[in-house]
Amino acid sequence: MPAMNFDQAMRADRWQALTLGIPGMSPGADASRLRAARRVEREYVAYSDRVYARATGTVDPDPQHPFCLYRLIKAGGNIQRVVDAPDFAAETLQDMGRGYREEIMSDEDGTRWESFSPTIDGYRAAARETAHIRAQLQLHGLVLPRPRGQAVTFGFLPPRQEPPTDPGVAPPF
Repeated sequence: MPAMNFDQAMRADRWQALTLGIPGMSPGADASRLRAARRVEREYVAYSDRVYARATGTVDPDPQHPFCLYRLIKAGGNIQRVVDAPDFAAETLQDMGRGYREEIMSDEDGTRWESFSPTIDGYRAAARETAHIRAQLQLHGLVLPRPRGQAVTFGFLPPRQEPPTDPGVAPPF
């Protein structure tokens, strides 16, 4: 089976998107997966540029990238390193659309930024999805099983926020 392209990676289940259609845990498979991930990244950048070029209005579009694409590139195509990262569950939470986010709201109360934080249900859903991803990857021989008796932890790191430079200044609207 050939490696996935950007469109296929976007439509694939999360665990399949991590593989990019390349089976195996060998250094050769990791190198092939890294080459495919870099090609998918180039396709994503071209897609993102097209989306921004067609955008109208005052709100920037938010074109999504395939699940954990940049983590896979940073890990050199090694899926084991991606799923063993302490904040892999947080990445899953964000990909599910249940993570921390800010949105501009405009209604009868005016225009303002609204912050949305994850709920306990979101954390639970992300923990289940993370376990499912790992189970599927293990079932297909793409990650090693956890050692017997090893505790399963799901790390959720707080969102990265820049400290305000001037506490009395709100974002411009």
